[in-house]
Amino acid sequence: MSVLNQDVRQRVDDQEWALRIELAAAYRVFAMFGWTHLIHTHITAKVPGDKEHFLINRLGLLWEEINASSLVKVDADGGIVDHGSNTSSINPAGFKIHSAIHQSSRAADWIMHFHVPEVNAIANLKDGLIRGLSVYSMDLGAISYHDFEHATSGSDVCARMVSDLGPKNKVLMLPNHGAITIGGSVHEAFYLTYQLVQACKVQILTQSCSRSNSDILIVDEETVEQTYQIVQNNYTGNEFGKMEWDAAKRKMEAEQGLGYKD
Repeated sequence: MSVLNQDVRQRVDDQEWALRIELAAAYRVFAMFGWTHLIHTHITAKVPGDKEHFLINRLGLLWEEINASSLVKVDADGGIVDHGSNTSSINPAGFKIHSAIHQSSRAADWIMHFHVPEVNAIANLKDGLIRGLSVYSMDLGAISYHDFEHATSGSDVCARMVSDLGPKNKVLMLPNHGAITIGGSVHEAFYLTYQLVQACKVQILTQSCSRSNSDILIVDEETVEQTYQIVQNNYTGNEFGKMEWDAAKRKMEAEQGLGYKD
């Protein structure tokens, strides 16, 4: 049975409320960086201690309008468990993709799906992203790819997407579509997204200045992997992306205020 009540804070526990605030912050940070597609695409998070429920944005809101109370809690099939602060609906096709990954062996706590044009452009290239081209791309690890299929085009679409993501990779490029990043925390998924967007921008700029890839300086695969491992080993003393996420959130709060916590 779905729930509708204006006072969301009073009916959820502290863990879920804290998650709602972090997820709302993520939507606002994406809006700040321009990683939005009007009201479309999604960031989802698994409700702590609850394998069956997830939080997602209400259909129709711009991402800078999203706050903790407006988020919708759904079950694994996309059924609304808690509408949040207003009568709401979600994009069932969009959540279908997220649900498949959340419930797969990857069991990602955070999933970010976006249609940033530069990322879409690089995903469209037959050779895809060049990992050895920039410090941004070297932070991403191996990249997975899944050819375009609409989520509603068949019952096996999401299973194929999960299969293409594979057992270890955290970035899934979607040619003619966009990309997905996954993480065990908001900061991991966020920083993968940031590095991916910047990596795609560098590649577009570099390839636009060259006659072919033979003109481009590309770091060898062994060095790329060594660099990736250094970053994964928390050489800053913090988890991957933690300091960067905190900085991005401070910037968002300075520009947009604290309304996302409502």
